[in-house]
Amino acid sequence: MDNYVLAQDRARQAFLRRNHDGFATRPGISGNTEEITFRFLGTKTTVGLKTGEIAFQWENKIWKADYSEAFSVYDWLCDSKPQATASGEFCPAHGLPGVYVAGSGLSMSPKCLAEAADQEPGLFSRACEALGGRRLYLGDMAYEIPVVPGLTMVLKFYHRDEEFPPSMTILWDKNTLEFVRYETIYYIAGALCQRLELAMSCL
Repeated sequence: MDNYVLAQDRARQAFLRRNHDGFATRPGISGNTEEITFRFLGTKTTVGLKTGEIAFQWENKIWKADYSEAFSVYDWLCDSKPQATASGEFCPAHGLPGVYVAGSGLSMSPKCLAEAADQEPGLFSRACEALGGRRLYLGDMAYEIPVVPGLTMVLKFYHRDEEFPPSMTILWDKNTLEFVRYETIYYIAGALCQRLELAMSCL
């Protein structure tokens, strides 16, 4: 069996061993004894409390969580700090408190979303807004995107010029690591990329 499938199943089993009584009382989550619902990256998300299965719905599209999506959701549900609160201040990944990594933060490839945003900025804007994004006036274009209830992230984009290709950078709330672990932010970034590509193909 694929290692990712095994890891996802281990995470699901760990989730099922948790006490689920408090989930439905957390802000932004509703549910009953069978399942809970909330929004992850602007997408309706349902988690079965007896099976651990995670399903997403956006418009008429319904799909089950892949490894990155499942790990992100389980991490937030099971390991976020009880009093996690967003700061409203944003920074690149390497600027998060307690993180020491080389580089300039988490960027997306110009061949992915940055290229698409450069070629069709209006479509990219509509896709961000379809996921609940709020326009910010940073760079050439920026959106604040909801991640999970109470937490947002920022996409900052620059068009290509004579010297540089288009670029897109993710900025994280300074308190993000109160909600999820550091490695999880990379899974979240990948899931956001998938959702924006889906939204752009449907609009």
